[in-house]
Amino acid sequence: MALIVGALGCAVDPISIAAALTVPAAIAYAWWRKAPLCLILAVAMLESFALGTLAGVVDPGSGLDRFWTDLALWRLGPYHSGPLSYITMMFLHANLFHLLFNLLFVIGLGPLFEDRVGPLRWGVLFFVGGVFANLAFEAVNVADPFYMLLGASGGLSAVFGAFGRLYPRERVSMWVFVPLPAVPVIYLVIGFVVVQLLLSLVAFGPLLAIAWSAHVAGVVFGFAVAPLVMRIPSRRKRPEKARDVSALKPLVHGPELDEIYGHLSGETLPEAQEAWLERFAARAACPRCGKRLAYRRRAFRSECGWTLKLP
Repeated sequence: MALIVGALGCAVDPISIAAALTVPAAIAYAWWRKAPLCLILAVAMLESFALGTLAGVVDPGSGLDRFWTDLALWRLGPYHSGPLSYITMMFLHANLFHLLFNLLFVIGLGPLFEDRVGPLRWGVLFFVGGVFANLAFEAVNVADPFYMLLGASGGLSAVFGAFGRLYPRERVSMWVFVPLPAVPVIYLVIGFVVVQLLLSLVAFGPLLAIAWSAHVAGVVFGFAVAPLVMRIPSRRKRPEKARDVSALKPLVHGPELDEIYGHLSGETLPEAQEAWLERFAARAACPRCGKRLAYRRRAFRSECGWTLKLP
């Protein structure tokens, strides 16, 4: 019965209100402090999880059920959660493992991608992609008289799909139970979708609780709209067009740098070229002192004072 409390018009629990307010508070704080949006939203997820735990402690009988009823996306016969639940559900998690798994993605890949595209574009992908993933889940489960959906996975899947579209050759390493070797992000995106489709065939055990349809819809959404999202004006100043990188040719030594230089020379997307320039700097050596280079303010710099500015 606790699941239909919110739908029957009872007052929303104060703890639920506090959890819902963490979302606009996180966005406002990230904008005010110019902090990474993805990390601030991760803090909001932690706070929501803590508040949900508190609700269960205050009322061991039905406190957590009421908390989820107020904020999760659900359907019970003719009753349905409110429209705000399409957003608030993204900050709820079923258990500690669910929370940590999503935080692993946010912390591991979120800042890297946000640094490339800017917080506004990252936020659009996360929130709009999350809502799209939720709607896709409901479309797949339209005949189900009861469902409940919570978690940031849909929005994060949209971010992941956009990452794969914009920077397919960017090598990233993931930690999923064990550290995985660095591979092009597009391989991870494809592998993620394949795993989700395999999960759709599972008909037993706790894997039934995985909303594979929301994950796949999120990835597809992010992959499809990424070029459009990049047209959104960003407060981050980026070069208007890809730069001439021929001045880097003398620094190319070895097959890895040769491969990166090839990507740099053929890249037409300025944001993607910036990512390759940073990767080139991390693997190139200063021609004067032999130490690693740093790429800052559109120039390659070494500790010895050597500098190479790109046009």
